[in-house]
Amino acid sequence: MNRNIYKLFLLTGCASLFLCGCLATQEDTAILKLQVSELNKILQELQQNQADNAVQMEEIMGRLTVATDHIENFDYKLDDLSSKLDNLEASVKNSNTAVLPTEIYAQAKKQFEEKQYDSALKGFGLYLKATESKGISAQEAYLNIAKIYLEQKEYQSAAVTAATLMEKFPKSSLTASARLIYAKSLLPLNKKDEAKNYLESIIQDYPKSKAVKEAKTILKGIK
Repeated sequence: MNRNIYKLFLLTGCASLFLCGCLATQEDTAILKLQVSELNKILQELQQNQADNAVQMEEIMGRLTVATDHIENFDYKLDDLSSKLDNLEASVKNSNTAVLPTEIYAQAKKQFEEKQYDSALKGFGLYLKATESKGISAQEAYLNIAKIYLEQKEYQSAAVTAATLMEKFPKSSLTASARLIYAKSLLPLNKKDEAKNYLESIIQDYPKSKAVKEAKTILKGIK
């Protein structure tokens, strides 16, 4: 572009000299016309370059504006994320609330009733651990664990859990139910005689319990 401007000035000067001469020949006039024509081309080229430069500058400014918006938006999101992390950290530091064993048991029982057995097993186990198996609902926790194992056909685990309940709480009001689960767990393990003995003990020792009816039904089916 600088060369074009220089050339423009040079041609302008030459044209001025020809115009000022009073004895211009026909040849001089033709040369002058050519120079004027070239001047017009150079002017058009300069104007076009300026127009192109203006378009490029506008495009650059547009991209710069978009980039600035993206940066501001990113900064905003970064600040928001940082604020959330700060709030979370403060929440964790200020939280001194421990989950009570009763709440653990209640949640586990709800899961048991909804047949979410895996979660219920973990909940009951956590409750027994938290209370050292001495909580007010420890007996029910053992019984429910045994029921879950029986439902999942883990007969050995069901029998062991029922036996644990009977051993730890020999005077438990749930003994009849524990004996029933124990007997039902023994049958698939091919221990029919022992299972039969426990079923008969339910009828003899707890004649008014809810487990009696099922015990009698199972006994009839034992060959």
